[in-house]
Amino acid sequence: MPVTVLGLAGSARRGGNTDILLDWCLEAAAGEGAEIVKFRLCDLDLHGCRACDACWNDGHCVVADDMRLLYPHLQGADSIVLAAPVYAMGMPAVPKTVIDRCQPFWALKYLLGRSVTEPGRPQRLGAFLSCSGTTFPYVFDGIKMVMRNFWHLLEVTHAGDLLCPGVDGKAEILEQPLARVIATDLGRRLGSPR
Repeated sequence: MPVTVLGLAGSARRGGNTDILLDWCLEAAAGEGAEIVKFRLCDLDLHGCRACDACWNDGHCVVADDMRLLYPHLQGADSIVLAAPVYAMGMPAVPKTVIDRCQPFWALKYLLGRSVTEPGRPQRLGAFLSCSGTTFPYVFDGIKMVMRNFWHLLEVTHAGDLLCPGVDGKAEILEQPLARVIATDLGRRLGSPR
């Protein structure tokens, strides 16, 4: 049975730098025989968490939007890769909304005492790909904290990050050949059978 890799494109800019990184990564995963599922998050109808606490009852969200498409993949994929740029020193609103809307998984784990994934399944892997227009040494710190929490919540083992500072203009990532090498390596690891 092939490994399933969920790719989440978190940039509003279609064909931009993080989209390119994600495509390189997913192509490499497919080359390992993985089944690829990709969502452009900005194309989905997504709303913020209402903090209604309804998910505390059964681990399910009551908001009727396109998170219902994502939840099964977030729970079931063997590997997950999220690609998103830095906005205002943090995660852009749309991918952060997806992460915030994983509150039902928090309720499942910490209130209902159940696992997010099937017990005994092979280790799940996760990777994060990002670009930032600035080169401040701390530019990715905020996003890395959010991602660490996201992986922990989803019961995903962090397989690596590709963080590219000083990349702002559309497709500037093409001028950094090492980025493709690293994205490809991550994709191979995410797509390899376990």
